[in-house]
This record gives sequence, structure tokens and C-alpha cells, in this order.
Amino acid sequence: MRIFFLMFFFLIRLSFQENLFTSTEKSVLLSLKQHWSNPEIFQSWDLKYSPCSWSGVSCMNGFGRVTQLVLGGNNITGTIPSTICQLKNLTLIDLSNNNIFGTIPVSLMDCSKLQHLDLSNNYLRGQIPGELFRMDRLANLYLKGNMFSGEMPKEISASQLENLDLSRNYLNGSIPEEFGSLKKLVKLDLSHNSLSGSITNQLFQLHHLRHLLLSHNYLSGVIPNAMDLFSLYSMDLSHNQLKGSIPKRFWDFSGLHALDLSYNQLSGDISESIEHLLPSNTLRLCSNKFSGRISAEFVKLTYEDNCFDKSNLCSTSKNSFPDLPSCSSGDKVRKFLREKHLIIIIPAVVVGIAIQSVWIFYMVRKHWWKKDCISMQLVWIFSLIRKPWWKKKQNIEEDLKLISFHKLRVTTEDIMSGLKDENVIGHGGSGKVYRDVIDQTGDTYAVKSIRHDKSSGGKLPKDFLAEVRILGSIRHKNIVKLFCCIFSADKNLLVYEYFEKQSLDKWLHRKRRAASPGQSSTPPLDWQKRLKIAIGAAQGLCYMHHDCTRPIIHRDIKSSNILLDSEFNPKIADFGLAKMLAKHDDDPETASAIAGTFGYIAPGTLQFKVCLYIQSECED
Repeated sequence: MRIFFLMFFFLIRLSFQENLFTSTEKSVLLSLKQHWSNPEIFQSWDLKYSPCSWSGVSCMNGFGRVTQLVLGGNNITGTIPSTICQLKNLTLIDLSNNNIFGTIPVSLMDCSKLQHLDLSNNYLRGQIPGELFRMDRLANLYLKGNMFSGEMPKEISASQLENLDLSRNYLNGSIPEEFGSLKKLVKLDLSHNSLSGSITNQLFQLHHLRHLLLSHNYLSGVIPNAMDLFSLYSMDLSHNQLKGSIPKRFWDFSGLHALDLSYNQLSGDISESIEHLLPSNTLRLCSNKFSGRISAEFVKLTYEDNCFDKSNLCSTSKNSFPDLPSCSSGDKVRKFLREKHLIIIIPAVVVGIAIQSVWIFYMVRKHWWKKDCISMQLVWIFSLIRKPWWKKKQNIEEDLKLISFHKLRVTTEDIMSGLKDENVIGHGGSGKVYRDVIDQTGDTYAVKSIRHDKSSGGKLPKDFLAEVRILGSIRHKNIVKLFCCIFSADKNLLVYEYFEKQSLDKWLHRKRRAASPGQSSTPPLDWQKRLKIAIGAAQGLCYMHHDCTRPIIHRDIKSSNILLDSEFNPKIADFGLAKMLAKHDDDPETASAIAGTFGYIAPGTLQFKVCLYIQSECED
């Protein structure tokens, strides 16, 4: 009887605590709904139902306690509320792919049971709080695709951390040696930042690390030779400033699947370095300073993706791989060409010198007082030596030069083949714009051809230089990406990412014509898309004005220079009139000159209008 009474009392107490706890968590969730005020995702958040049935909310089985908030990709706009960790049992928070801005609140560290935090692809800024790296149970931290800046935290004690993704931000400084204390780390992605300095040896002592991604930074020095990455599956160190040779310890990594060391300053004899590299799928070594021959044994290996320099490498195999010239055949061809040239050049030079000697001797003897005649003959001789008359005129296409700012899978010939009249999608003040589809890869690019001024004396156009100088040095999610530039004596090409939605101008000012049978008219932009575009454009301008080392003034902001991707994310384009703000010792007029084309709005005016628009829309 006493046992039955105790069980009955325990059940009543447990039910009371559960109801009390549920009501507390329900009030916290409703405050989140009011803070973010997005009716689409929060329509099911109703007091009539249990919070465990609300969209994006998961609870612990049998107890009714909220353990997970999965609200990614729901167009939530606002900051991270400081009350979110009043949900004491949260183990997972996913707010990725939204429009969340501001900084990470310190109160987020009160989620003592948190194991998974995903805030990627938002507009968060400031420094990454060091407290995140001192959370005992945090195993997965994803902060990629934001606007975080400054150096990474150095006080690290998150011993359970397994996946860390800080890519596509604006982090600078060096990689902290304290990262070597993350002994359980499986994936580390710090790519597409502005990190500098050498790669710490401690990072190469993580036994469980499978994926190491440090590409598109400014890392220098050599690749550490003392490494114990026994679990390594893929490594990407491309687009940095690494020097030295390839470490021999890569031989120990039998499970290596992909290795990318391209676009660095690595050097050495390729025959000595390459024998230690045996990845099973991808090997990219191009745009370095390697030299030498690739052995026939190595050619027998096959890769889905590879990258070698054809200019200074050759293969000893008859079946050249991958598209490398054969060393033996190349030597024979070069030897034959040298012998053929010598047979032609030597007699021609001897005959020419003999003729000139006889002519000079005759002129000196007949007109010894006319020094101008002798000097003219000498000038003619030196001009022959400097530029031989027998040399044919080079093809202009061979003079094309390509400078890339991002990873490309196409060649100059691939891009040039798509510049046809039927591919023209627009005409600007500086030239034509082409839609260029690469058949080999299926990628689509927008190629702007800038007119060449023949009276410029061979100088590149100012708008071409402005675009290359600015877009080649900045990266932002709301600024159009410049992949590369191509130029020669009569061509100036800029290769951008292509947007199917085209410009904002075509969406704002298009006439709604009556649809033909079987077709429907294109709906106009709703207020949510307009708000999203306004915020994105303002973010891009804010980055140029406040976050760049030398502030950038666009000077031609208008709707036709704002492009839209498939999800209506805005990208500021056309930096032909842009200027970097002058320093104290520069000309003060460079940044204050009036510029722009028809439809231009001053950046300050645009930001003011964006603020008024956001305020009016929120009040509505």
C-alpha cells in the first residue's frame, strides 16, 4: 500500500513539473515568434497545440522538453534573440540560410547541452566569440557564408568538436596553434578567407582529420613535413602563396582521395615530388613552378580530375597524360627546329653582312663627308638584328593573356568560341555582353567585351582597369564575382558569373503585356523579394564603404547594375566608374567627382531610401 502511494505521488509530481516546464518553454518560443515575426514558418505555433507539434521544433521523447530548433531556409529576418538559451535542453540549433544579421550574442553560450550549431549563410558580422570554442559538448559548428572578420579565437578547449566550417568569411591573421588541441576534429574548412602566415605544424598532427580545406587565402611558407594525418581523405591548399617542395610524408597516406596544391609557388623536380603522391581520384598541381618529367609508371594511374602545367612539364610515356607533351618527341622536334633555323639563319646573316659591308665601303669612299648616310645604314642593320625581316607576323590570338581570380575549369579558347552575335544578351556604354555556355563543362558565364580605343596608344581602357582592380581584390555575397580577365592588343574581356534573372531594372520596369494563348504573364516582385533585394544591395554598399581597407565608391548605382540570381539575391555589378577612396597624400578630387549614367542614384540616397522602405514595409 505504501509503495502504491509513493508511485502515485511521484507521477503527480512529474506531471506537475512537466506542465510547468512546458508552459515556460512555450512562452520562450512565442517570444521568438514575436521577435522574428515571420508568419509563414510560425503559422503552426499556436497555443492550442503542444510545442512539440510546432514546425521546426523537436522534443525529447516522452518528456515534452524542446531539444531541437530547425528553422533553416525560412527567410527569417532579424537578430539572434538573447532569450533562445532559456530553452535549457537544446542540443541542436539550425538557423542557416536566412537573413539574420548582427552579432552572435554571448548568452548563446548558456546552451550548456548544445551539440550542433549551424548559423551559415546569413549576414552575421563582427568577431567570432571565443566562448563558442569553450563549449564542452559542441561537436558541430558551421558559420560559413557570413561576414565575420578579425582573427580567430585562440583560447580553445572544445575537446568534442568534430566539424568546424568557417569558410567564406573575412577572417584574417594566422591559423592559431591551439587548433592542434582539437584532437577529435574530422573536418576543418577555413577556405575563402584572408588568412596569412604559415600553416602551423600542430594542425598536421590531428590523427582523426579527414578533410582539410584551406584554399583561397594568403598562406605562405612551406607545407609542414612533420605530419601524422593518418585518416586524411582530401586536402585542398590551392590558391595560396606556399613555397618549397611537396613533403615526402604524403607517401604514408594510403587513404588519400583528393589533393589540390594548384595556384601556389611550389617548386622542385616533379619526378622526385610526384612519386610520393598517390591520391585515388584528384590530383591538381598546375600553376606552380615545377619542372622535369613525369614517369611512365605514374602515367598508368587514372584520375577523374587532374591539373598539370603543359609549359614546363613533359611525360616519358608514349601516351601522354594528361595532355602533356612527350619528352622524347619534344626533344627531337626542338632539335630539328634548331638545326633547320640555323641552316637558314646563318647563311642569310653572312650574306646580309657582306652586302652591307660592300655598300658601306662604297658610300664611305664616294661620300665620306656625308655622315648621315653611314648612320642611316647602321640604323638599318640594327633594325634587322632586332626584328628579323624573315620573321612572320604573329597571330593576334596567340597574344591573348588570361588572369584568373577564381578557380576555372575552362581555357581561353573555350571562352573565345562562344563570343558570337547570336549569344549577345546586352549592349552597354562600353561594349557588348555575351552569354557564353561552355560545352565541355556545362558552365555558363557572362562575358563583357569592352571596346578598345585605338587612340589610347596601346593602354588598357580605364573602365576595364577599374573592374579588374576592384573586383579582383574583393569578395562579397552581394557583389558580382569576376572569374577572370582576358586582354590582348585589340581585345578586352571580363568573365563574370551568369544570372538567369538578369537585372533588377528588367523586373521593376517591365511592361505587363497581355499573355499569348498558352502563356502566362510574369508576376511582379512581391514585397518580400523587394525587401530582400534592398537589404542585399545595402549590405554590398556597406561592405564597400566601411569594411574595405580603402573604401570603394561605386558612382553608378542603379537598378540595371543590380543583378539577381535564381533566388533573387542581389549582386552589385558594373564597376567601370568605381573609385577607391583617396588617401591623404592622393588627389582629393578623385573620390568627389560627379559620375554615373542615366538612372544613377548616389549611394547615400540609396541607403536612405532602403531604410525608409524597410521601415514602411515592417509597419505595414
